[in-house]
Amino acid sequence: HPVFSPHFLSPGSASNTTELIGALGRSVTFHSPNTNTDENAAFWNFGDEPIVTVVFGDPPRVAFAKGEYKTRFTVSERGRALTISQLRMEDAGTYSVTIGEEKSTFILHVYRELPEPTVTCEALNCSGSICSFSLCCSVPGAGFGDVSYTWRGWGQRWDEGSEVVAVVDKSSWDNVEPLTCTARNAVSSRNVTVTTPGGLCPG
Repeated sequence: HPVFSPHFLSPGSASNTTELIGALGRSVTFHSPNTNTDENAAFWNFGDEPIVTVVFGDPPRVAFAKGEYKTRFTVSERGRALTISQLRMEDAGTYSVTIGEEKSTFILHVYRELPEPTVTCEALNCSGSICSFSLCCSVPGAGFGDVSYTWRGWGQRWDEGSEVVAVVDKSSWDNVEPLTCTARNAVSSRNVTVTTPGGLCPG
């Protein structure tokens, strides 16, 4: 299934704050916009806690505040970039780098990638030879952030939303064409196709 790379939500503003999105278990990199070569060091923090200090040079001298940081945090671009690998949910928060008098701030959001959606029958109503049924698409669990749903099938794209209502003739109940639900969040997209939509609703 497609996976979206961590990406910028908004460009750096006057306050030099950038929002980034990362996927659980993957990696994300913060890049300092400060390219001043006259400064001596970069100080990277998570909230008020120091992560690593990089003294510029060839090669740069790197000093992590805690030994455990070495396993998942790496420095590149001569200290002007910091990468976190194997992202955890608790990595979300505010990071900063100070180089000279300039401080740049990064707000990291971490979300889980979506599992395959589940489709259930919510309602079935028949009147005469016509039946309408309602299918609901959902993803189990938490930590996904905002999830959007789109339905496709029968030669059309349905309204956005987790639920779709379809009307069919009873005579074609067993031959209803497939419907596909696609669920999306900030870091992933998954879909599921219901080959016999009517089969979910006992007619």
